[in-house]
Amino acid sequence: MGERERIRRKQKSVDKSDAKEGIVEEQETETQIETESMIHEEMPIIETEAEIEKGSIVETKSEIEMIVEEPRLLPSWGNISQTEWMYHIPVREEDLQMWASEWSDFVLEWCEEYSIHILSFSKFVSEYPFKDIQNKADAYRKIGDKIVEKEVGIWMEGKKRQLRVYWRFLEEWADIIYQWALENGRTRLDVKSIVIQENKQNFAKLPEKEIHYVIKLLVERELAEWIDKQKGAVRLVL
Repeated sequence: MGERERIRRKQKSVDKSDAKEGIVEEQETETQIETESMIHEEMPIIETEAEIEKGSIVETKSEIEMIVEEPRLLPSWGNISQTEWMYHIPVREEDLQMWASEWSDFVLEWCEEYSIHILSFSKFVSEYPFKDIQNKADAYRKIGDKIVEKEVGIWMEGKKRQLRVYWRFLEEWADIIYQWALENGRTRLDVKSIVIQENKQNFAKLPEKEIHYVIKLLVERELAEWIDKQKGAVRLVL
């Protein structure tokens, strides 16, 4: 074999090797492009900072705010996990009286906080923290009896299932209603209007019979004059 033939064959071998490398490189390039394309498809589109601030972050914040509950009123001794013994009725009479007195004070505070004038047994057993007390029916009666003993409440019927709680006396409500009427330019008051139209006011949640009594107090104090006594309608004396 001549020198020229050896060179020709050597060159042909190199060309085949280069061709193979070119095919491999082309395949690698195609594979890389496909991989990048797949990654691009899977990755979410990154928004601008302004879009993120207005979009997902704000939504997440709103979701967090939605699940945040309003703080609930607790007695000074805390919840059941902090002082479990306060959520059990004591056996000894001396301890029972102290226990009922402590809870009765908190009931007054709780009722005032949530503008509750009549605390029924069904509400007592369903509201926090009272629902954590053991032997709820007995606890409700014993605490209610203590409130009555302190002359800041009365049982509304013999079965003791509804307790009228006086966290503010009716004489005080008369002062409050009169002052509210002056501040809001109301020269005429009547029971139905108070109950229906002023339902956002604490005094509008009083039992209707007691609102009648409060209106009567205004007349007795010469702060109002009767327009219709039966309907509980008066004109304020300015």
